[in-house]
Amino acid sequence: VSCIILAGGEGRRVGGVDKGLITYKNTPLIEHVLASIKPQADEIIISANRNIDTYEKYGYKVISDTSDDYRGPLAGITAALPYCTNEWVLIVPCDMPFLPVYIIEKLSAETEKYISIAESNKKMQLVFLMHKKLQASIQQSLDNNQLRLMQWVKSHRPAVISFTDDEAFNNFNSRDDID
Repeated sequence: VSCIILAGGEGRRVGGVDKGLITYKNTPLIEHVLASIKPQADEIIISANRNIDTYEKYGYKVISDTSDDYRGPLAGITAALPYCTNEWVLIVPCDMPFLPVYIIEKLSAETEKYISIAESNKKMQLVFLMHKKLQASIQQSLDNNQLRLMQWVKSHRPAVISFTDDEAFNNFNSRDDID
């Protein structure tokens, strides 16, 4: 399983700062995510649109969107997917420092569908396992200017996998979340 860590956003809710590089407990958020994902994934790719040199220091491929206008996570996924060497790809954001160390194992238990998504607190999370064959569908959404990631995921009727550890999917959307 490959993993794409989405770190390419504009960070509007945190004052324009690159969320992956915001520190939590004296460590950038991206390092927390890497610590959780590294033992699980065969390959990690970071999708980033700025601070490329900083992200490259972690030793993984860093891929930028092909467009300069921040078209959102679907653009980051479609840019990074061709670099994934595995058929199954875990997608996670850079601002969830408490991801479970068994996330791939649990999400991959449901392989009858081409996408399975984590659910916690009765809410689908932006953490999912997808098959690369869905790349054309992502590109079609982008071509049609349908940029909402969750709308795209739901259109594929994903397997919804419940997680009981609600804090595992806490993410940092504002400065208040970090302090």
